[in-house]
Amino acid sequence: MSTAGAGTGGDRRPVATDWAARFRVLQASSAPTASELDDLGTAAWFLGRIDACEQAWSAAYDAYLREGLTDAAIRCAFWVGYTLEENGLAVKGPAWMARLMELCGRRAAEGGAEAAAVAATCQAAAAWGAGRIDDAVQLGERAVALARDAGSSDVEVLATMGLARALVQSGSFERGFDLMDALMLSIANGGVSDRVAGPVYCAVIASCLDRWDIARASAWTRDLNDWCDAQRGLVPFRGECSVHRATVLGIGGEWQEAADVLADVAERERRPATLENVLYELAELHRRAGEAQLAEDGFRRAAALGREVQPGLGRLRWDAGRLSTARTGVARALAAAPPPGRRADLLAAQVEFETDRGDLGIAARAAAELRALADVLGTTYLTALADRAAATVHLAEGRPEQAQPALRRSWTGWRELDDPYDGALARILLGCAARALGDEDAAQLEFDAARTTLAGLGALPDLARLERIAASAPPAAAAAGLSRRELEVLQLVATGSSNRDIAGRLFLSERTVARHVSNILAKLGLTSRSAATAFAFEHGLVDA
Repeated sequence: MSTAGAGTGGDRRPVATDWAARFRVLQASSAPTASELDDLGTAAWFLGRIDACEQAWSAAYDAYLREGLTDAAIRCAFWVGYTLEENGLAVKGPAWMARLMELCGRRAAEGGAEAAAVAATCQAAAAWGAGRIDDAVQLGERAVALARDAGSSDVEVLATMGLARALVQSGSFERGFDLMDALMLSIANGGVSDRVAGPVYCAVIASCLDRWDIARASAWTRDLNDWCDAQRGLVPFRGECSVHRATVLGIGGEWQEAADVLADVAERERRPATLENVLYELAELHRRAGEAQLAEDGFRRAAALGREVQPGLGRLRWDAGRLSTARTGVARALAAAPPPGRRADLLAAQVEFETDRGDLGIAARAAAELRALADVLGTTYLTALADRAAATVHLAEGRPEQAQPALRRSWTGWRELDDPYDGALARILLGCAARALGDEDAAQLEFDAARTTLAGLGALPDLARLERIAASAPPAAAAAGLSRRELEVLQLVATGSSNRDIAGRLFLSERTVARHVSNILAKLGLTSRSAATAFAFEHGLVDA
């Protein structure tokens, strides 16, 4: 399935190709050959001119068949069908794929090795799309072997990409991503055509982000950017791949650049499946920057296209103090059984919401499930997220000594990923842990570090939340080593509330409240609830 335009320069950067100029030259030909028509279709494809692409490849297909060049006709049929299906043409695309499979069958019966490899690759892709993952793996193994025997590097790359994706979906993460790494190196070395390189880049990066493998996604996104820059006039990979690029930029703290990329795509993208993700990611960046109305509008537009807008919308509601709405929205989204990558993000949000005057039992279960996901997927991002979630629960339960080591691990993970935002959130919690352990100096150092980072990013809602946290614990409570939850319990004890009343107010069990009361008395060196009440009034922890 080779085509013109492949290769890299001496510095291993992609060779620049001006597809607009090539299109003009080929279109001006008065009597184009089958090969020239094929190249015209490729140029039109890179420019995003789908009608011209279909017309040129259809003509090339007919011309190749007239000349008896069946293998070349098969390549044209494949790319016409692939392109039409990718652009949502649900009738023409499958019709071309059916034509392709019929032609592959005839050619394979004549001994055509490449035709057999193409057919197996398409069958594997169909199995994957239908959710028959085990079949996709078996067919993918066969397709790779057939393509290798046929000596077709492009078909082998496409077949390997399908196999790798199926392996990851089946849980064979190590082998699947090893294959993807090998594919990326093959593209970087100029081992495949440009026509194949683009779809493979996007598929690999999408698989990495689905698993929250940010280190890999960042590395291959840099290569994709170089490749895209070399394809002058390029359109097809400025959509979904731009969403992937913006995701990586956002994680790296380049929020404005990420927003610019997404806004550009939103203006010209017409495919709903891509546009809904663009609108969601852009709305989330607006939310982080405190642009509540822009975020609200973006989430609504994404939802209208069918995108699940949790946990972004839930966090927007949380920022506005609407905790109950946030909790309900995330719980509903989790009940819909989202895929693992999105589920992890939802679970992390649920931990945040439920530990903020919610149900600690739900928070603990969400943190445990997130840990299980992180253990299975094994990426630095998810491990750091699971550590932060576990620590958040420990803090809410009054166990800062257990929260602190988990937060240190979490912060180390964010630092490895160059993720300043999540790192700052971990440092806020480290400050809370230090305060709960009675070290106010350490707490303020952590708060100051988080404040500097969040201010630099322009994360206004999180800055406001930090300021409330930094000023929330009175010095006496901090010096005594009381956690935020213990302080809440003490304040309710001082109002004369019973353990049952407190349990109802804070969504805790009576047993948990009793443990908090015992811890409070021990930390304050007191022997009774009345003494604790006196301490609270004496130190200004409740209104007189």
